[in-house]
Amino acid sequence: MCREHVVDVREEYERFLEAGGDVAVVTMGTSEQTAAFRERNQLPFICLADPKRVAYEAFGVPRGTVAQVAGPAVWGGGLKAVLRAGIGKPVGDVLQLHGSFIIDRDGIVRFFHLPKNSVDRPTNEELIAQLVLL
Repeated sequence: MCREHVVDVREEYERFLEAGGDVAVVTMGTSEQTAAFRERNQLPFICLADPKRVAYEAFGVPRGTVAQVAGPAVWGGGLKAVLRAGIGKPVGDVLQLHGSFIIDRDGIVRFFHLPKNSVDRPTNEELIAQLVLL
């Protein structure tokens, strides 16, 4: 999950809870890097370390191409993200794309979004609307 998405979710975390959900972030960092990321971004939700990208592979989250991660199609969204949430030192595989998943209490994936590029992600409104349907 990109830093901008994490910040957006943090700002509306109560709405996710009110809709019956919770949030977990999976990072490619080590446990120490993930803990520092959580603290630095003041995240109230759980953050899990996956430096070997096991969860990414298990959930079918693809690696991107250079164009999907840094090509012209992402420049506008990338600039917006940097201005909103800053830029940090890359951790892990810089070509690894992110994903968004809603998993119910029985462990069944009820919604997922796999991005077309590094700035493609569902809005909080879309995610919360999916939670309400459960």
